[in-house]
Amino acid sequence: MSFSFNFSGDDIDAENRVKTHDGAGSGSSAASQAEVVSHSLAELLATLPSSISYSTVTVESPTSRVLHLPRRELFDIRVQLMAEDDTSNESTLQDLEKSDIRSNVYEGGFKTWECSMDLASLLLDRGPRKDIDELCKCDNIIEVSSHYRERLTLLTEMKLGAGTALPTLVLFQHALQSSYSLTFTLADYNAAVLGLVTLPNLLLTWAKFATPSALTDSDKNAKGELEVTPQLTQRFVQDLQTAGIGLHFLSGPWSPKLAGFISPSGTNMGTVILAAETIYSPASLAPFVDLVVDILKRVKMSKAMICAKRMYFGVGGSVDALKEACAEKGAVCYEIENAGVPGMTAGVGRALLEVQMY
Repeated sequence: MSFSFNFSGDDIDAENRVKTHDGAGSGSSAASQAEVVSHSLAELLATLPSSISYSTVTVESPTSRVLHLPRRELFDIRVQLMAEDDTSNESTLQDLEKSDIRSNVYEGGFKTWECSMDLASLLLDRGPRKDIDELCKCDNIIEVSSHYRERLTLLTEMKLGAGTALPTLVLFQHALQSSYSLTFTLADYNAAVLGLVTLPNLLLTWAKFATPSALTDSDKNAKGELEVTPQLTQRFVQDLQTAGIGLHFLSGPWSPKLAGFISPSGTNMGTVILAAETIYSPASLAPFVDLVVDILKRVKMSKAMICAKRMYFGVGGSVDALKEACAEKGAVCYEIENAGVPGMTAGVGRALLEVQMY
């Protein structure tokens, strides 16, 4: 069975489809047997090509704030994969060329999904305390990429299903410019996504705001290239260390082991979980809610910010199902009223939600 999201965007066509299979989903036996792997920044930096081609995505907030972020071009990823003498790249190229989401194989991380744009738009204006500055005073931010398939002195941001990491990039650039100490944890099902798009986008964002002369474009909406030299990556690492910004990368399925990597039990640091398009089917909803609740229980100050379509026709996921699943686990899931994000009610409606423990 297939399902079309009918998304739009530079790297998304109207035929993006999710294919579900019997027993598929992050909670299936195949996913539960997959390993969770931690990847160091040095490990991923070593995989970067000599240059990165990028275009610019524009994020506009409900209060008309505008942010232009560089994002790696998909064709540039193809060029890198085809140039490398690695037979395993054939599978990654197949995932990149086809828009299918293959459960427990490829979870859509190369695409910028519609709800990721919505969440980024909201974060440009507000965080858990309706103020992006207050958001960046938490300790840990965790981003789970779409279809995964971003301490009060330090923000921990966790993005579950990191992918292109657009919501995380909004907070990352703010932390860079405001000198906030912050830990970003970016998790995606596919390790290749972390090295080919997640880290490159973080590097591009850093270059735009810390070393703008490194980018070749002269217009805010232009395309360009970033030359990746040893000197550039060394300064990137040094700037992160000076600012107290940490980058943690995890690949693998949603599981209790992943929660342990992210937030050890008993930690006091505040944590914000970001997620978009992660509840598209009942098979993905259950492990996602289990993971979110597990993380929220581990820290004293924490919440999740989630964006999803109200109904995923053809595959069964819905916002109502998310609310029910959270309630069954002792968490409250509520919609952010009057978010004001453009386009939220057009077509199949979308919703921005926050989840906290009772």
